[in-house]
Amino acid sequence: MQDENEIKEKILQKASEMFHQFGCVKVTMEEIAAGMGISKKTLYKHFSNKEHLLNEIFTSISCETENFSNELLANENYTYVQKVKLLLENVSKHIGKFKGPMMGDLQTHFPKIWEKIHIFMKKKAWEKFSMLVDEGIAQGIFRNDYDKNIVVLMYVFSLQNLITPEVLAQVPLSADQVYKTLINVIFEGILTEEGRKKFNDTENEQPKETANVA
Repeated sequence: MQDENEIKEKILQKASEMFHQFGCVKVTMEEIAAGMGISKKTLYKHFSNKEHLLNEIFTSISCETENFSNELLANENYTYVQKVKLLLENVSKHIGKFKGPMMGDLQTHFPKIWEKIHIFMKKKAWEKFSMLVDEGIAQGIFRNDYDKNIVVLMYVFSLQNLITPEVLAQVPLSADQVYKTLINVIFEGILTEEGRKKFNDTENEQPKETANVA
């Protein structure tokens, strides 16, 4: 017999997949239960309604993101440049999930959850990117002849806009593709020559030993 927490996690995963594919509005609780092969009674035992489900999905992603970044930044098996690359790759992976009708539905029909996502992204993006830039300046990887807050502000605003449907609709690219382009543009402006060399040298470089940051 499956553990209750395991059932709950599987419901969250299935609901997230269906919401991303079809949108939050069109998918019903009954369809989620059918997709899981469980009864509606079992589904409602864990989640009272669709908004409850969406809040739990967001909380799960938030915790996963926070745990990943904290473990990575504390891991001594990686160099600073490797940490930057892995952290940005992880952000890109999550940004890539913001596609399809789900974001538009959240913005229109679940504004409180939409606002929570934006607040979380702004807070964590500012916190983590500021930390990375500070350390990069200290190590001579990033230039120190600019206002750091402006660079961080550019990053935070760009990240927030990347999940907005009307913004993404203006370019024929996915959210993660736009994110990678923006990162390249920002880094081109703040990397020192030594920083460029270190970033290029780590393309095929491996950490000292396998670290638990997946």
